[in-house]
Amino acid sequence: MNINPISLPNNINKATDEKNRNNNDVSFGDILKQAINSVNELQKVNAQNNYLLAAGEIDSIHKVMIDAEKADIALQFTIQIRNKVLEAYQEIMRMQI
Repeated sequence: MNINPISLPNNINKATDEKNRNNNDVSFGDILKQAINSVNELQKVNAQNNYLLAAGEIDSIHKVMIDAEKADIALQFTIQIRNKVLEAYQEIMRMQI
């Protein structure tokens, strides 16, 4: 059984590679957009698999469960990043000048 290392989704790596080749400036906003789009795609795949499972068109329930967990973990991770960014913003706003 092979265990693959954790890495950025392929579409994020492609976006950063293209930016690096063009002008060596990688925008945080672009990376964030790609990550959110990736999470959105995982959620869409999960919804489609759930629909197909309910319709009885999928025989492998393990694939549906794996995709559901991927979508759930990606969403939880995105929410935690949002929480950390908001915490940092609030801390900056509390600083005395």
